[in-house]
Amino acid sequence: MKKIISFIISAVTAFTMVCTPTAAAEKQTPSGISFDDIGSTIENFAAENEKSYTSFAVSVYNGDDVLYSRHFGYIDRENKIAADESSVYEWGSISKLFIWVSVMQLYEQGKIDPDADIKNYLPEGFLTRLEYDEPVTMTNLMNHDAGWEDVYFGAATENENKLISLEEALKNTEPAQIFRPGEITAYSNWGSALAAYIVERVSGMDYADYIHKNILEPLGMKDTAVSADYRDNLSVRERREKSKAYNIMYYPEYGIETDEALGTAMNFIQLYPSGSATGTLNDITLFAQALVSDACPLFENQSTLELMLSASDFYGDTDIPRNCHGLWCTEYAVTTMGHGGNTNAGSANLVFDKKSKTGIVVLTNQQNEGVFCYKLPTLIFGSFEDNPISKNGNITERNDISGAYTETRSFFTGPLKIGSILSYQPLEASENPDVYTSSGVTAMERFSDNFFRIPDSDMFYHSSVTKDGQTILENSTQTLLCDNKVKYKFSAVVIYAAISVVILILLAVKGIKKLLKKYRPVTAGKAVLTGQLAGLVSAVSLFVMLSAEISLALVVIISIIEAVCALICVVSAVFILKGMITDKSMKPSCCIKYICSILCNIFFFGFIVYFELFQFPIYI
Repeated sequence: MKKIISFIISAVTAFTMVCTPTAAAEKQTPSGISFDDIGSTIENFAAENEKSYTSFAVSVYNGDDVLYSRHFGYIDRENKIAADESSVYEWGSISKLFIWVSVMQLYEQGKIDPDADIKNYLPEGFLTRLEYDEPVTMTNLMNHDAGWEDVYFGAATENENKLISLEEALKNTEPAQIFRPGEITAYSNWGSALAAYIVERVSGMDYADYIHKNILEPLGMKDTAVSADYRDNLSVRERREKSKAYNIMYYPEYGIETDEALGTAMNFIQLYPSGSATGTLNDITLFAQALVSDACPLFENQSTLELMLSASDFYGDTDIPRNCHGLWCTEYAVTTMGHGGNTNAGSANLVFDKKSKTGIVVLTNQQNEGVFCYKLPTLIFGSFEDNPISKNGNITERNDISGAYTETRSFFTGPLKIGSILSYQPLEASENPDVYTSSGVTAMERFSDNFFRIPDSDMFYHSSVTKDGQTILENSTQTLLCDNKVKYKFSAVVIYAAISVVILILLAVKGIKKLLKKYRPVTAGKAVLTGQLAGLVSAVSLFVMLSAEISLALVVIISIIEAVCALICVVSAVFILKGMITDKSMKPSCCIKYICSILCNIFFFGFIVYFELFQFPIYI
């Protein structure tokens, strides 16, 4: 009997020793914060960063349990209207998760094949700017690797009376396909909205109606609007009209202190499925919890949710997930998935760890907010420093990633391509083979084969090489493409700008001389003046194009102006040369001046032609 009692006590003791740590772990966030301490941790963080917000709302959940939920600050600071449970925030690109859930629902019903050519679901001839023969699939749309450049024109309007159907908006803004499908990730609002249009066509329902019936209603989300004008939920529309937006950046260590009130900042998105969802913290938390539920009400079969949360894209040839059917993977101490969002009136982030079923949602009424949206998740999920990828890094080979990089989410055709060239990012090898610099400052440090970290940051990049031999650097949502021609393009832009400044000075001098009646140009001189005016008009047109939100009509006008300026530059060069040939008494100094003018006109013509400024982008 004593032996039996002793065995039972030993077994109970052993069981307690094994199970106690597990039970304790279940009551902690992945970063190690006790569930009971989540509130005080977030509140202390808010107090430490009180100058960085006007309002933010945050919830932390574990499975079906909400561990913490609170609203901070003012939804309308000027009128002292505090944020509360009824406050609505714009969710930005978190809206795309509705698209991907819808796609998976239709997949579950056998109506969408994720690996089929999307042309099967679109009207014949709908896609007019495809460059490659490889088919674009729904999986490509989810992974944002269908290959399209970014969309700027016509994607949104401040006048809701100008809203058009989703089909029309897609046709009006179709971007060029720049990359081979499935090869390079280039974040695409247009591609996501195209997936929503496919949902419309396959389901036979208006997209907003589909979301209400198949997502919002099953989850009890009564305080969410998804349409471009918010009118699918008039209560949300009314509350949105009363909330205000702000631009606040408080980084005193960098000398940045911005605090700007933006009014309501209501902007109506033509490609609305990609970013128009607006609602309360409670509603988005309900949606977030459904994504970790053991009995997800969004799908008939739990296996569909499991498939959605499985990796659909990886970093290069590794087994590290980058995207899970539209949910971006982010490496904290653990691997998480979710989606962030930014609009003119707010920033948001939804992040969860499917293993522990712990998640966090952050909503703000600030543009490009980065303190709460991205540092609060780190509090919950821990630092990348503690991630196995970081801790177990092993360097066995050293590939060279030096070169000039451009963001793949950019413009590669039409006038705006100059903007991407001006923002190129150079990486230069240093004496240390594991360190790369940019403008003399350390930019990236190798910590494992093909993995590089930005100093003093949890952000890392993975390098790989495309079929065309181009190096790419990828993080959770961004891809940088190495283009060694960029430095030459950049040099061309600099020369173009320098000549434009010189022309401006020369024209000012000529204007003064004209007023003083000391300027009487000969035939060749008139041609020089004409070419200079054409060059200056070209430069001013480009500046307007790159620095302001302008209408499509003005874009067309500027494109025509650029084409005319290019032609005038050529004609001017011809007349200058003719004047030099016919004027036998021309002084050598004048010859040099005219030769310089000819070269400048030829350069301006070549510059405009090279950057395709004489062509109308097809989406205009």
